[in-house]
Amino acid sequence: MRRREFIGGLSVAGVAWPLGLGAQPTGKPIVGILLVFSSESGRTFTDPIRAYLEALGFVDGRNIELDFRHADGNVGRLPMIATELVARRPAVIATFGDATGLAAQGATTAIPIVAMSEDLVRAKLVKDMRHPGANITGVSIMGTELDAKRLELLAEILPPRSTILLLADPTTHRESRPALDATAQALGLTLEEAAITAPDDLDRALREASAKGVAGVNVLSSAFLFALRARIVRLSSELRLPAIYQWPETADEGGLTAYGPSLLGAFRQVTALVKVLKGAKPGDLPVEQPTRFALHLNLRIAKDLGLEVPASLLLRVEKAIE
Repeated sequence: MRRREFIGGLSVAGVAWPLGLGAQPTGKPIVGILLVFSSESGRTFTDPIRAYLEALGFVDGRNIELDFRHADGNVGRLPMIATELVARRPAVIATFGDATGLAAQGATTAIPIVAMSEDLVRAKLVKDMRHPGANITGVSIMGTELDAKRLELLAEILPPRSTILLLADPTTHRESRPALDATAQALGLTLEEAAITAPDDLDRALREASAKGVAGVNVLSSAFLFALRARIVRLSSELRLPAIYQWPETADEGGLTAYGPSLLGAFRQVTALVKVLKGAKPGDLPVEQPTRFALHLNLRIAKDLGLEVPASLLLRVEKAIE
C-alpha cells in the first residue's frame, strides 16, 4: 500500500468506529494515554506519541482527541484515573509500565488497550505473545531480562568485589532476581536491594547506600523509576554513586551509563495503536519485542566520578557522550 493511501485510510471518515466505543459527539475518537509520570517528566513519552501519530495522519484536535492522564508518580492513584478515563469511552487506551497496564485492564474488558510493559505475559496482561486474546496487545520491552546484563556492565567500571544497590519497583512483575544473584556470585559482587514506592524512598535508599560504602547502583527496569530518573541522576551525582539505567537516552540526560532498547525505537513498535484505530482487534495482534539494544556511556560523568573505563567496554559503546 502506498503511504498516501495508508494515511488517507486513517481519517475519521475512513474508519468505522464501534457504536458506543470511541464515537464522541465531536466526531473525533479519543485516544486515552495513561501514565504514572507527572506531565513534565512524562514528556519523554508524550512528545514521541504525539509526533508518531501526527506522522501517520492522526492529529490531536483535528481528527483525534488525545487524553493524557497522569498519576504524578503515585501508583495508588492509577485505578481511579483509569476508571475516569474509561468513562469517556475512548477508542483505545495506551499504557506504559506494568502498573498502568493493570489499572487499565481492571477498568475495562471492552476498550482496546495497547500496553508497553517489561513483560506483558509475566504481568498477566496477555496470555500469549503470539495470540494475546481479550482486549490487550502491545510491546514487551524485555526489561527484566536485561537487569542482569546491566549489572555485568556496571561491574566492569567498578572495583572488584563491590557492593551494588538494586533500586527496585515492587509494582513491576519481575523474575530477574535469580539471574542477578547468579551474575553477582560469578563476579564476586554483593547485592543490596531497596524497594522504591515513593520519591522519599529513593532519597533515603541512596543516602543510606552511600553511607554504607556501596560502590554503584543498578536501576532496575520500571516505568516508575524511569519517571524518577532526573532525581536519581541528580542524587547519584551528588553522592558520587555510579549508576546504570534501563533506557540508553538516560545517559544522554546526565546518567553515567545505560543499556537497553532505544526509547524512541520502542515507540516505533507501538504500531498497534494505529492498527487498532483502523479497526483491528488487540487480541489478534501479536505482542512485539525490541530487536536492537544499545549501550550509551557518559564519559564526562565517568571523569567527574574518577572512573577508569576499560577499553574492552569502550569498544562496545554505541554512543559516548563527551
